[in-house]
Amino acid sequence: MSSAPIPWNHVRLTLFRFAPLWCGTAILFGALGVGVALMRSESYTARQPLVVRDEANRSVDRLGRFSGQMELKAAQETILEMTKNPDVVAAALRQIGPPAETAANGWPSTNLVDAVAGSKVNLLAAQGSEFGNTEVVYLQVRAENQQRAGEFCQAMYQSLTEQLRKVRRVRADSVIDELTHNRNLATEQLEAVTNRLHDIEVKFAADLGELRNLSDSISGDGTNRRALEETNRELRTAESQLEKQQALYQVLVAGAQDPQCLLVSGGDLLDSQPSLQRIKDGLIDAQLRSSELAGTMTKQHPNYIAANKAEKEIKHRMQQETVAVMRAMQPTIKLEQDRIERLRTRQSELTERLNLLALARTEYSKLDAEVEHRTDALAEAERLLTEAEANRSAAASINLIAELGPPQVSEYPNGPSGSSVAIGGVSAGLIFGLGCVFLIAPSPGGSGHGRRWSDQLGMGRRSTDVSGNQPNTAARADNLERRRNSRETQPTDSAGASES
Repeated sequence: MSSAPIPWNHVRLTLFRFAPLWCGTAILFGALGVGVALMRSESYTARQPLVVRDEANRSVDRLGRFSGQMELKAAQETILEMTKNPDVVAAALRQIGPPAETAANGWPSTNLVDAVAGSKVNLLAAQGSEFGNTEVVYLQVRAENQQRAGEFCQAMYQSLTEQLRKVRRVRADSVIDELTHNRNLATEQLEAVTNRLHDIEVKFAADLGELRNLSDSISGDGTNRRALEETNRELRTAESQLEKQQALYQVLVAGAQDPQCLLVSGGDLLDSQPSLQRIKDGLIDAQLRSSELAGTMTKQHPNYIAANKAEKEIKHRMQQETVAVMRAMQPTIKLEQDRIERLRTRQSELTERLNLLALARTEYSKLDAEVEHRTDALAEAERLLTEAEANRSAAASINLIAELGPPQVSEYPNGPSGSSVAIGGVSAGLIFGLGCVFLIAPSPGGSGHGRRWSDQLGMGRRSTDVSGNQPNTAARADNLERRRNSRETQPTDSAGASES
């Protein structure tokens, strides 16, 4: 089924009839566009590429690169916040000064600074990326002309670097205060532990090496332990010697009363007394001689009497010698007893000293380990404080953002030109007017609504228009009826002609 043809004649008549409407809207919108073009101020954009790096004291092994994407993104977002900081913008505006037509008194105002910070300065990532993907960012500003845009961009860069230095100084001062407090606290704790360790070392000054050996798990025996072992050996030797001397003394006491006891139980005990041993041997010989003579001679024989007398003389001499030896042995026994007493006293002292060292070993080891730990903590605090002070010193002259080139100023103003705005206004007014025309205009097959604009807009009709238009309406109805009948009879006629 084919669509109905466009009624171009009706369109032409409708446009002609409503020409005041669409022409008026075109003129009105065009005038608004011209006004906007005349009233608006042109602005130029300047962009400067910058590269961001990390602090050297934390990334010297990475040559200033950030360790991760999140750190880089955080640093760039911090720079963005500083870029839009009113203090940074105000300092840049004061540096370039007010425009020629603006008074210098009270410039820049707070409202101007806020407006510029909100709409005319920005920090952008590289094309096609976002913060954290690349170390290169762009500082973008807008101004009234190209020269002022370049100057404003350069001033913003200088003010931004100064603000970042200030941020680093403030952060470094805060860190230095904290690290100084940590250093002082570590120093106080180290001094307290050192004093406690010093008291123990003074208390065991003579046995300090032994105490340290007890605390050292890989050390050998100490001096006190070796001295104790040597004392124990000497004590055992002295006790054995004293027992031997006392046994000999008992034998001598018995021999002093009866020399025969020396002949029976002397033995090895008399080896230490050569004279007494010799008298003993002589007594034995005399007794043997007396026994031999007693077997061959009578008791009245002079030889037997002489032998018997010699035997008695030897026994008497042996008793005298025994008494002399006993007197000589008493000092020796006394010395041995004194020696044993001294050795036992020394043994007791060494044992008690080792017991005290054993009791103090745990506390000393704990304090020694704590001193080592506190020393390491103090060294670490000193190292961090030194780094923070170096960072604070570098913050006064070193920039963490660097220029990759001079500011790049756009050749043309931002936005459309004045003629484009005026032509766009006229086009918008024409489109709006034509839309209104085709919205309120009657359809090609409909009837009119009256002779006035209010009738065309559907605001009602007067009674005279209704009565005057009734004949025309009836005539139009008759014409439509005749056209409909002719269309219905046309297929019938065509069919009859084809049959004939």
